[in-house]
Amino acid sequence: MKKLILGIALFGGISAANAQIDLGVKGGLNFPTLSGTESAKFRTDFYVGGFANYKITDQISFQPELLYSKQGTGIKRHDGGDKKIVTHNINIPLMGRYEIMEGLNLEFGPQLGFLVSAKEKKEFNNIKSKEPITDNYKTFDFGLNFGAGYKVTDELEINARFTKGLTDINHDPASKSTTNTYFSIGVAYKLMEM
Repeated sequence: MKKLILGIALFGGISAANAQIDLGVKGGLNFPTLSGTESAKFRTDFYVGGFANYKITDQISFQPELLYSKQGTGIKRHDGGDKKIVTHNINIPLMGRYEIMEGLNLEFGPQLGFLVSAKEKKEFNNIKSKEPITDNYKTFDFGLNFGAGYKVTDELEINARFTKGLTDINHDPASKSTTNTYFSIGVAYKLMEM
C-alpha cells in the first residue's frame, strides 16, 4: 500500500509541474452505515473540506481532497428506541477524474481514512444517553471511491460518490468484520486557479 500511495503522490507531483491547479471547497450529505454491524441501517450526516484539482490533460485530472466526515450507522431496535453510532473521521480521497463529455466527470480512486472519535447514542422514552466507543474501532481505514460530478458553472459542481471501506475496522479480531460504507452527495466550489 505504501508503494501505491508513493506512486500516486509522485505521479501527481510530476503531472502538477505543468498543470493548471484549481483550489476549492466542498461539502454535502453522507448516508453512512457500518457493513457487518448487526441490524445496521443507513443514516444521514455531513462532510466538509477542500480539494486541489490538477488538470493533466483536457480530459484527465488528479484531485486529492481533505475532508472532515461524520459517518457510522443507525441501528434497528425492536423496543422502539433509537440507537446510532456516530464516528468523526478525517478522510483523504486521491481521485483520478475523467471528463467523458462537457462538464460531466467520472472519478475513481483510493481513500485514506483516520478515525478521530466514535460515540454510541441512544434514545428511549425521551431519555438520551451517549457513550464513547472510540476504542472499539481501528484508527486507520483504507477504501475505494467511485463517483461522478457535473459542472453547473466553471466554479460550481454537483457531485455524488460511493465509498466502500476495504479495512476491517473492528478492533476485536474475534468479532464480525466491520467496514465503512456510504453514499454522499454534495457541491464543490472553485475558489481560485493557479
